[in-house]
This record gives sequence, structure tokens and C-alpha cells, in this order.
Amino acid sequence: MAIQGEPTSSRILTPDIARFYAMALVFYGHFIERVMYLHNPTAAMQYKFIYSFHMVAFIVLAGYVSKESDLQMPFRGFLKHRFLSRLLPFIFFTLLFMIPPAFVSGEFYGLPLPSLQGYLTGLVDTAFGLPLFCVPSWFLMMIFSVELVHYAAFRYLNSDAKILIGAVLFYIVGYILNWQIQFLDPLKGRVVGWNYLFIHEAITMYAFYLVGIYMRHKGFFVNKVPLKIAVPATAAAFALVLFTYNLNSGHFTFKPLNAVVIMMASHGQFLWFPFTAIIGSLLLLFLASATPAQKTILWMGRNTLLLMCLNGIFYHYVNPRAAVWITKAFSVGPWTLTGIAVLVTAVSMALCMPLMLLFNRFIPELVGKPYARRALSGRLAVNTGK
Repeated sequence: MAIQGEPTSSRILTPDIARFYAMALVFYGHFIERVMYLHNPTAAMQYKFIYSFHMVAFIVLAGYVSKESDLQMPFRGFLKHRFLSRLLPFIFFTLLFMIPPAFVSGEFYGLPLPSLQGYLTGLVDTAFGLPLFCVPSWFLMMIFSVELVHYAAFRYLNSDAKILIGAVLFYIVGYILNWQIQFLDPLKGRVVGWNYLFIHEAITMYAFYLVGIYMRHKGFFVNKVPLKIAVPATAAAFALVLFTYNLNSGHFTFKPLNAVVIMMASHGQFLWFPFTAIIGSLLLLFLASATPAQKTILWMGRNTLLLMCLNGIFYHYVNPRAAVWITKAFSVGPWTLTGIAVLVTAVSMALCMPLMLLFNRFIPELVGKPYARRALSGRLAVNTGK
């Protein structure tokens, strides 16, 4: 729905807040996943609920905040910018996360670390689409490919009607492609040569990227949504996701998990998947509209790619141990599990903040902000009159 009121700044704040919530769901979901592996039914239910929409929401939000002026760059310039802001951080965090296994044991899905064979196998798998040293960093490869598809396709989608038609067509083609061919299946050793940069799944996800662009074109969430609309809309969207997420059953290409797993291009049923995913994305946007624009939340929302990679610390080292300890120490019912998972999420994200500050301060070029230092120098020159 179009929103009332005056914008508080030139930058639209709602998507930043929504990305903060989506990132919190990543931390929450990765902890719940480890509890689910210990055969906890509540964790399995919450996992399926969260995964039904949270990664798609990142794609919708990426489309919403995309700059159409970027498409005016020569392809070489566009490719360079996306390499520096997407793939260079991916390479940096891959190399960084190769260090701890030499000193601390972690969960790497059978990768024999530390050993020469383990490092070589991990590097090969990472290069071809399965980043075993820092699994959460897979999203950087995905968004890089989505943006390449966008550069190639969007010049032909020069009206809102064509954007919607394009979204439908890309979804149909991507869904059929990934249903017919299982490009990534680690259980069958299908990694090398099949899943490079997630380009196969980028076709499906580009449909949701276009949804985000369409929403911005129509002015949705450009201004602050009044609380009298945002609060009931949040409740309604939550209810819709709650009542539909489990209707998406079967048709999953990644058989071990009866849930949406975008990394594995496992979507479920043809209609229920996009319905719940888009409603879930709206849930985060309406929730963000009802949330005060607090500086820390905005800052974390603007650094989600950095947070995504730092989540690897908890994904590989903390969550497996914490899940085992908690299930042994407590009677983990639904409310207890939810409270513990919220606490783990809050503490984990808070612990990332000092690292985020350090990376942004000293090596912004390596964590997705290739021109941050240049921009800062320019602002200082303006402020000092030089």
C-alpha cells in the first residue's frame, strides 16, 4: 500500500530496518537449525517458518534499494564494482575463515580439517559454489549473480507492466530449471562444475528482485507508514505466513529438509512458495515501518553483508556446541526454546558489532565498501573547505 506522510530523509529508512530484522532471522534460524538436527520438533517448525521467506526477503529488499543509474555503467565498470563489493568480501572471508580450523574444531560437514586434503577440498568446493569454510557467505555469490542478470535483463523491462511480466517469466523458468536439474546436492557429491556462483538459482531469485523494484516504483514504503496501518498490517502478514508456510510441502529438491532452502534451490510447491515468501517480505517491511529508526538498528541493517559473513563464527563454532549444551541442560519446550534462541541471537549479533566497527574503520575495501575511504575523504574535504 502507498504510504502517507513526509519522508524523514533522502534515504529510505524502512528497508534498512527490514534488513536488520531479516539478519536477526538469519542468526535465529542458524541456531534453531542446530537444535532441529537434535530432533526437536519445535525447532523444525520454526526453521520451516523462518526459511519460508527470510532469504527471499533479502532479495526483495536488494531490488527495492537498487540504483538504476548503475545500469548506465559500461559492463566492465559494473562488473568491477560488483566484484569489489560482493566477490572480494567473499574471498576475504573465505581466507579469513580458513585460519581458525587450524586451532579450533568446528562443524564443516565432514570436511577433514585441519589437513591438507581438507583445505584443498574445501577450496575447490568453495570456488564452485559451496563455501564450506564460511557457509553463510554463499549469499554474496548469489546476489552477485542476481545483479548480473539484472544488468542484462532490466534494459528490456522499461515499464511497470513489463517488470511484473518479467518477474513471472523469470520465476517460471527458474523454478522449472531447478526442479528438473538438481545443480547442488552435497549428499551426492554434486558440487564441482554444477553450482558456480549460484547462477541457476539467480534466475529464480531475480523474479523477487523485480518485485522489490516494482514496489519502489509504486512508492510503497517510501514514506513512513502510520502506526495505525503498520501494526495491523504486520499482524495480518504474520498470520498469513503462519497459516500458509506449512502448506508448502513436497516438491523440495533437497530431500533431507522439508523446507525452503534457497542455497539448495529447494523451493517446494510452485504457488505456495512465492505467496508465502512475498507475504513474509511484506511482514518485515511493515514491522520495520512500525519500528523507530534507531541508529544501531539502521547501522546494522546497512551492514548486512558483513553481518552475514560474521555469522559464520556462530554457524561453524558456537551454535553446534550451544545447541547440544542447551538441549542437555534444559527441558526445551516451545517457549523455552524461543526465549533461548532470542537471547542467543541478540548476544551473537551484539558480539559482531566490535568486529564490524573494526572492519569498517580499517579495511572497508575488503568488506563490501570499495569506495568508502574515498567517500570519507571527500566529505572531510568539503567540511574543512579544502
